[in-house]
Amino acid sequence: MLQKFMKSVFERGFFMTLFRNLDKGMKYLFIRILKLFVRVDEKKIIFLNFTGNYDCNPKYICQRLIDEGVDAHIVWGVNKKTRRGPLYFPPEVKTVRRGFYEFYRDMCSAKIIVDNGISTSYLNYPKKHSQVLIETWHGSLGIKKFGRDANNDKVWLKRAAREGRMTDYIISNSDFENDIYREDFWKKTTIWKFGHPRNDILFCKDEERIKEINTKIREKYNIPENAKLCMYAPTFRDDGDLSPYTIDYDRLVEALEKRFGSEWVILTRFHSRTKKFLSGYKLPETVFNVSGYPDIQELQLIINVGITDYSSWICEYMVRRSPGFTFATDVDNYAGHERSLFFPLSALPFPTSSNEDELIDNILNFNNEKFVADCDAFLKDKGSIDDGHAAERVVEQIKKILK
Repeated sequence: MLQKFMKSVFERGFFMTLFRNLDKGMKYLFIRILKLFVRVDEKKIIFLNFTGNYDCNPKYICQRLIDEGVDAHIVWGVNKKTRRGPLYFPPEVKTVRRGFYEFYRDMCSAKIIVDNGISTSYLNYPKKHSQVLIETWHGSLGIKKFGRDANNDKVWLKRAAREGRMTDYIISNSDFENDIYREDFWKKTTIWKFGHPRNDILFCKDEERIKEINTKIREKYNIPENAKLCMYAPTFRDDGDLSPYTIDYDRLVEALEKRFGSEWVILTRFHSRTKKFLSGYKLPETVFNVSGYPDIQELQLIINVGITDYSSWICEYMVRRSPGFTFATDVDNYAGHERSLFFPLSALPFPTSSNEDELIDNILNFNNEKFVADCDAFLKDKGSIDDGHAAERVVEQIKKILK
């Protein structure tokens, strides 16, 4: 009993805050000292992302470096729960656990740091003047605002501002993103308007590669071989409300089969921040939960229809011109109180619905010709340049820095 009591005392309240702050302070001092003694390796690149997995823009930049045989020492910062090994990371990549000595030694010695969020700042790493920080971010033509006018998390905003001051280059795929970066945290950062490397795969025409990815995913989740795929992937809610995720999957499948023909199944991919709320959420046997699949781009490559509420992945999926829909039952509350939106959902080329009846009606009356034209107009209006060659452009610049 005494042991349990002491554990509970040290795990919350004043003592937890005290030890956490002391630890951060000591770690920051240690990093500052380590920086003085560790030289920069002119060929080393360290990749960071907020998941710790081999995914997002850093993955596709890293893979391009490997494919081109660039002479570089590649390191990846992983988390405690990251699955490592040859099945998850290429053999050319060294993985190091974030927060430990070896990791900070690699941070101090890397010539280039590639980050897809604000991990560098969260890790309390003050970049050397001789190091180059490349920010890739992790969304395209995002729907949700994340800056000072839409985010109440003061700690996050402070760290984002610090990351912005350290960033040398940031990757953009459009005039729209350029304006967002300038408005928020990267006012003076050089913008590489190259497109997003993680979207390159959505332009893939290699039938063998597509078949390989398709087979891999279907075998992993035991998805029927010939069934067409609809992915429902909503974003998270800060309050943990599950009502926006409620959907009649049987009715959805029936509408898809009536409009598009063939057999259909549903893939669900819930945001990582909803896992604790969805632990008891049961799905029908005909619905496949792919939330644990690390690469949403590969999922987008093989699905036939996409559905979301406010998640930016649907704006990436747009480049495929495959049918997509928005289903947002709480738009007034979400846009009015939880998060601001860059533009109303009605401005997107996707048919928009605020209830299930509207969603079903939009599917049954889907006009593909109009949809494709609307996608073209939207991407042109935002000045999007994604074309499947973003990673090539980024790697060309990285090679120049390494030289």
